[in-house]
Amino acid sequence: MRPEDVRSPRFLAAARWWARREIRRTLDGLRVAGLREAREVARRQPVIFAATHVAWWDPFLLVVLDEALGTEGYALMDAENLCRIPFFARLGAIPVQRGNPRAGLRAGAALLDRPGRAVWFFPQGRHRPAHLRPLDFQPGIRLLARLAPNAAVVPVALQYAFAEAQGPVSYACFGTTLPAREVAEHGGVVRLERAVEEALARIDANLAGAGEPFQALIPSREWGANADPGTRLLNALLRPRAARAARAETEEPAHG
Repeated sequence: MRPEDVRSPRFLAAARWWARREIRRTLDGLRVAGLREAREVARRQPVIFAATHVAWWDPFLLVVLDEALGTEGYALMDAENLCRIPFFARLGAIPVQRGNPRAGLRAGAALLDRPGRAVWFFPQGRHRPAHLRPLDFQPGIRLLARLAPNAAVVPVALQYAFAEAQGPVSYACFGTTLPAREVAEHGGVVRLERAVEEALARIDANLAGAGEPFQALIPSREWGANADPGTRLLNALLRPRAARAARAETEEPAHG
């Protein structure tokens, strides 16, 4: 059966609802950069999204990002993991055998036959902390690019970082597009790695309070108008006390 026949729109809609809810509740929302540019690329041609593979959450970010991009998205997934979590096939996952990945890569490349279609791929092949260098991309991405020469390759940095909430904020940064033919060439995987590293650096800059602003694709539930009722009540109770303490500190006479 073809992957597009297994992918279930109804099941996907339910998964998107669940993923958005859990990203808001368990994580500190989802912040994105470069989404508009990536959406425009996908409107013109098929796309391979080459993403870092950081955590268990990654596939659920893809489900949400696919909707935001307006793409008909699929993802190449380790066949052993897909056997353990078979419902991912209904979301568009395509099995890839570690020892013999060619069949899975061919199935993914065959889907890239028109604009608006996308295949997500984790070139690292395993979970790997995003701060480790090199990123250690495996040659499978080069073969996929060779099998789909008319596609665009968009680097994607996924990251999770603790900031001002109990849960980590999730990030997705879309980098500079590369032609698939360029990634398929000698040295193309190295150029792709550098593009992903640049996207990771943009996330680091945002975390440091510098660089470009990131869009809150899924806002945090912890802060401001998006906070849950309990958090809003606690903020309201503590805000007057914090204000009095701040005034007392500024009005305290200097000694000396």
